Amino acid sequence: MAKYFRIFLFFFLFPFELLHAQDLKNGVPFKMSVRGTATVPHGLANKAYRRSFTGIYDVTVNFSYAVFHGFQIGIQYETNLWKTADNKIPGINTYAQSHHGGIRVGYDRVVGDNSVWYVGLTMMEGQVHYYGLSILATPDPAILKTKYIYKIIAAETGVYFYTEGSFAIGIQAAVDLTDYHFDPYRLYLNEHKAYIASDLNGNLNYLNVGFMAVYSFRKEKAKT
Repeated sequence: MAKYFRIFLFFFLFPFELLHAQDLKNGVPFKMSVRGTATVPHGLANKAYRRSFTGIYDVTVNFSYAVFHGFQIGIQYETNLWKTADNKIPGINTYAQSHHGGIRVGYDRVVGDNSVWYVGLTMMEGQVHYYGLSILATPDPAILKTKYIYKIIAAETGVYFYTEGSFAIGIQAAVDLTDYHFDPYRLYLNEHKAYIASDLNGNLNYLNVGFMAVYSFRKEKAKT
């Protein structure tokens, strides 16, 4: 337990020990930034999806341009991978791979000499592809469907810390809300796991928690 506690302190206190290279007393001095996050997705709803798949990774990259007073607009790409782990559906290896893209608006607020708190909202459209299916009976083409297109609203918040020059690291939490109604019967997962009607209620929603990196550029001229 002490080992994990030391690792926790390293990742969350390490940024505060390094932040001397970028002074943000007059605000973030950059107009553009590229941000990347590496998180692990956790299913919230619908229950059938949460009972079937475990999140493996979620990677997001966005390009943002500061419009005025901390507000930004940009584009974002997101990809994630889910799997039927043994604690969900043992004995099969079915995967769900998703790719999304869309428009992001955000707001950065300086909260310290080297630290920035931010929020963001992204509207995306994407596709999920299921592969590695294990189907015992002869599939009905009218039922089986392995690709779905859907829309997403992603809300995010976090904090990042400039460590050297224009580079920053931080932590982030985001919630992705979709209009995709997951149905395990379309993938014949019901051959391996029992579902009830209430499991299918609601659309797919998930939570992402993890780390981020920011590279800022096009520094504004100092005001005189």
